[in-house]
This record gives sequence, structure tokens and C-alpha cells, in this order.
Amino acid sequence: TPPPTPALTPHPLSSAASDVYKRQGLTGLTVAHNIGDIAQAVVFEKSRGPGGRMATRRAPPFEFDHGAQFFSAGEPAFVTVVSSWQQAGVVKIWQPRYAELDRGAVVAERAWDADHPHFVGTPGMNAIGRHLSSGLDVRLQTPVETVNPRGSGWQLIAADGSDLGVFDWLIATAPATQAAALLPESFAHHRALSDTQMQGCFALMLGFNQPRQLPWQAALVHNSDISWVSVNSSKPDRPAPFTLVAHSTGAFADAHMDEPLESLQQHLCAELRDVTGIDAENADFCQLHRWRYANIAARSGSAALIDADRRLAACGDWCIGGRVESAYSSAMSLAEYLRTVLPRTRPSSHD
Repeated sequence: TPPPTPALTPHPLSSAASDVYKRQGLTGLTVAHNIGDIAQAVVFEKSRGPGGRMATRRAPPFEFDHGAQFFSAGEPAFVTVVSSWQQAGVVKIWQPRYAELDRGAVVAERAWDADHPHFVGTPGMNAIGRHLSSGLDVRLQTPVETVNPRGSGWQLIAADGSDLGVFDWLIATAPATQAAALLPESFAHHRALSDTQMQGCFALMLGFNQPRQLPWQAALVHNSDISWVSVNSSKPDRPAPFTLVAHSTGAFADAHMDEPLESLQQHLCAELRDVTGIDAENADFCQLHRWRYANIAARSGSAALIDADRRLAACGDWCIGGRVESAYSSAMSLAEYLRTVLPRTRPSSHD
């Protein structure tokens, strides 16, 4: 027997004509930030902090950017917003010594092109999510379990059964598989959402009280189950203790996604030793993180999936390609559409 539907209770925003619910990461925060002058928006985030895969793990005295390692900016609109992040002090340019490795052999070395800078959040990648969430109604540690139609809107039920309110628009910005599980099958683009396949990734984090010597600070790795290694402590404004972050290949992650982390950690530590010569046995901190949905190849098609009749939408980096700029571009595409269809519910600064 299914549990009874929780009683519908008044929500502080339910009387407004343009309540909007968004979920997770840079994409959701960007949409909310860019419609906040015309609509009352609530962001529900299942994690303890905003920002999604722009994440920072703290294990004093060590810190690790265990998700997105850096990002670049090419589109003029994103260049402008990144410049504003720089001015706000939450982004700086990272200029590491870069190498390409064939397992342990260095096959190429070069400086990253100064005309195409690589940015990182400061003092951690999660600083960008915190910056964007300032002034927004963000409900952390609030996973949404169920979506029910209510009149012309959508009622959200939390994982603990509590009623989160009724909203005029529902926007899912979680990874495609999770968005497909949340949105009703009546969503016009549900098949496209369900068919979107993302690759996973394992992030290995090592901390050392004594520094280790490497001829590079960021490396792309070939012919290994590890695809990327960076000296996280070489990034601007990071704590002094030496830290490494290694990412597995997507193929390895997908083949071993549900295996015990302990055995996977041992294997990737051995791979890291072969690639860098650094033995994890000597580390003062070692931990493996599982990213079930981490990346996707470049795609062509819609920058956002919109069902205007049902007031449902989904967007994220997976609409375009697995990059920070892709997440921003997808969000802005949806935000610009919403600005054309949402009635104004908040006075502008000129009113």
C-alpha cells in the first residue's frame, strides 16, 4: 500500500505567480541569480554546500578540489562573468607547470597559454558556489524525493516526507539521470533526458606533511586508469601542506562504479605510484571520492530542455559538454527564456 500523500500546507512563496524551484550546482544557482529580479526562486540542494562538482574537501591541514580542477572562459558572456568573479576575489588564474605523461614518462611539457587563462576558485573551488548563492533562498541538505502536480504547479516532497511547497515552474539541474528520475514521465523531453549518459569518475586525494618533488604541477595522463593528476597545493591561496588530486578515467569509473571504495583506492594508489613515483603508503591523508556523474562528451542540440505547457525544464553542463562554461551557458539559455515568460513578481530597481 503506498504511503498517504502528505497534507498540502501553505508555502511562503506559493501565492506568487512566478515561484521557481531549481536544484543543484552552478547551473541552478546561475538560473536563480539571473531571474531573481522578476521571480521568487528557491534552490533545493541535497548537499551540505552549494556548487555541485565545483567542490572542496577539507581535512585539516589539507584541502582538495576533488571535483572540477579548473576552468577556462571563451564565450564573451562567460568572460564577463568570470571577470566579475575575479573582481570579487573568488577566482584567480592558475599557472602550473603542465605535462603530458604516458604512464610515468613525460612525453610533453609546456606552459599554458597566457592568452587563454585557466581559472580556479579561491580559496577553494567551492568559493564560486558560495558567492553565487549569496542573497538567494538556498535550502541545503534538502533532497527532493517526489514531484506531484498541483493545479497548474508542482508540489515537492522531501526525502523525509515533508512538504516543500507548490511552485509554478520546476527546473531540474541535477545530472541527467537524476533529473530523469525526478521529473514526471509527462515531461516532453523525458526520453532525451533518460537517453543522456554521463561518465563517472573517482577522485583520489593525498596529503603530505612533508613536500614531495615533481617536475610538473598539472599532468594529463595516457595509458593508465588515472587520467589527471594535479598538485592541488600549487593553486592560488591554498594551504601550504603538499596535496595531490588524481582523477580516474571515465572508462575505469564506469566499469567499477559500484565496487568497494577500499579496493578501488588501493588500485588507484598503485596506478598513481607508477605514474608519479609517489607512494601513497607515505601519505598522511588518503581518501577516495566517488563521482557517479562527472563528465560528458561535447554535444549538439538544445542548451536547455523546456516544456512550456507543463512548466518543466532541465538544464546543465550535460546539455552542451562537461565543462564549467557549459553549465553557465545552459543556465543562461534557460534564464533568458524564463525572463520572456514569467510575469514580474518583484519590483525592479526602477519601480
